[in-house]
Amino acid sequence: MSRSVQAHCVAPSRLAVVAIAGMLAPVARAMPQAASPDRAGSAVTAPAGNARVAAPVAVPVAVQIAPDTVRIGQAFVVVVRLRVPQGATVVFPTGPDSGTAVEALDPRVVATTPDSSGMDLTATYRLAAWDLGRQAIGFAPITVHGVSDDVAVPLNDLTILVAPTTPADAAHRLPKAARPMFALPRPWWPPWAIAAAVLLGIVVLWLVAGWRRSRPRHATQPLDAFADATREFGALDRVGLLDAGEAGRFVTLSVDVTRTYLVRRLAPASMALTTVELMGVIGGDPRLPRARLYALLAENDRVRFARHATSAEDARALGVEARRIVEEVERRATAASAETTAPTPPRPSRVTGQHGRGHAA
Repeated sequence: MSRSVQAHCVAPSRLAVVAIAGMLAPVARAMPQAASPDRAGSAVTAPAGNARVAAPVAVPVAVQIAPDTVRIGQAFVVVVRLRVPQGATVVFPTGPDSGTAVEALDPRVVATTPDSSGMDLTATYRLAAWDLGRQAIGFAPITVHGVSDDVAVPLNDLTILVAPTTPADAAHRLPKAARPMFALPRPWWPPWAIAAAVLLGIVVLWLVAGWRRSRPRHATQPLDAFADATREFGALDRVGLLDAGEAGRFVTLSVDVTRTYLVRRLAPASMALTTVELMGVIGGDPRLPRARLYALLAENDRVRFARHATSAEDARALGVEARRIVEEVERRATAASAETTAPTPPRPSRVTGQHGRGHAA
């Protein structure tokens, strides 16, 4: 394209340039210097070409608002389109002025479409209004930085109509009566039903209490440590641990039965005591075969804690020894109890005779 044709496409005629410059000169003098793009908004620069902008030119701007009537809080879109010559930089406002009834919901979106003679720019704003009636959309001017001077493109007379949500004719609509501050639900059951239920519950409790007082009391059988030990030994034999190759477990379980019996029969000691501690608690009892019990407990400690391998014959012999110790202690304890509870023969009384000497009756 020749230089004359390119100049004709980029700039208007000389007369139009003079007229536009005369109209924009007061505005340019009244406006302050343009701020940096970081504070004023986004800056878009048109691609530089062979032609230069020698004087301020008119920037055509088109604004579209969709929809033109909204409800309170309903989003609407404002689209601003303008075309700038080559070498120009455009700074769009970030959004409506603060403090107004219209505010931005999302950041603005700027799209550019460059061509050989200039660039088309489109800025899209998503807004919402928060007051009824015709509301003004207060945008700051668009700043176009040219090659020589800056041009401020104002966005005036932008409004949005906010319609009310009430119907047009509300004369026939009657408001509801005011509700109480604390509306408590009314129970569906009458008070007499509550009183009858309470009375019935009291009668039932009284009858149950009388039945529990009148029923015969069954005397609780005292715990028999020897019977429990005998039952545990029989259950251990039925399990068949020796046949399954669990000789060590058979020994430990047999000794546990013996320990439990001794604790329950002789002294209230704990099952958590060690062999030395247990012998220190019950070792002084004369009913206890001390040497045999100590040997049995020592062998059990070797099997349980030292992982000593024992044969099935040795394990069976230890189980028999544990049962014999229990039986022997039970015989001695039963004999000692019988001697303690045996009646004491009455002592002979002395009767005084006629001559003052006493003789046995």
